[in-house]
Amino acid sequence: MTDIASQGMPLPSRLGVTARLEDGHLVLGLEPQPETFHHGVVRASVISYLVDVVAGVPLDNDPDFWTLTTDMTVRARPLPAPGQISTVGSVLRRGKRSATCLVELTSDGGEPYATGAIGFARIPRKEGDPPKPRVALEEFPDILRGPGTLTRPLRQEAGIEVVDAAGGTVQVELTSDLLNPAGTLQGAMVALVAEAAAEDLLEARSGSPVVVTDLDLRYLQKTHLGPVRTRSRLLGTGPLDPVQVELVDLSTDQVTTLVYVRAVAVP
Repeated sequence: MTDIASQGMPLPSRLGVTARLEDGHLVLGLEPQPETFHHGVVRASVISYLVDVVAGVPLDNDPDFWTLTTDMTVRARPLPAPGQISTVGSVLRRGKRSATCLVELTSDGGEPYATGAIGFARIPRKEGDPPKPRVALEEFPDILRGPGTLTRPLRQEAGIEVVDAAGGTVQVELTSDLLNPAGTLQGAMVALVAEAAAEDLLEARSGSPVVVTDLDLRYLQKTHLGPVRTRSRLLGTGPLDPVQVELVDLSTDQVTTLVYVRAVAVP
């Protein structure tokens, strides 16, 4: 499965996510930890990981195909982190070459916390591709159990470097901790890089703390050697207008992901 590491303890597996099966359906839980917060709010990129996994794992059951995320939308409420977040997904369409899912996230009080929509493409594995982990859905809860959690803030753990905060330019090396088994930057880590770029730009422009609530991601192509650097553009003249973020693989000078981001002032 694309988001299951074949070895080691990749960064996404240390976000504090747990899994269980209810009537044969995968349900993810998150016990938010301060290392995944920005100004007391769970990062939108962490929510994107929940969306990606709860939808993608049940679909990714063919050893001869990669199930790769093509696009993702996250809409989150800028609320203080609850004690628990529960995540469930439903398939809206499943074809031979692509699929689309809807994901709902609720707090431990049963209140809506965030929602997501996500699309996938099925790509045949090629000779020379990395090995693909083969895990039955029933085994997945054990895979997420007890891998350890973060010891430093998520941005710091990921190794995101600030190049130009006011310009929304950050950079990250493609370390093994950030890659999925297909050998490309894991989807939630892509979201984290874009989130970091946008929050830096908007906090510099507005002069006040912000939290990202909306992410729209188009995954265009695989990253290669990296490093990956962002190019950001404010879509307007207001301090909290939307931000367009491009992720560029500097080894090829190609745009790998296009992201649109919205943020709000810290409540």
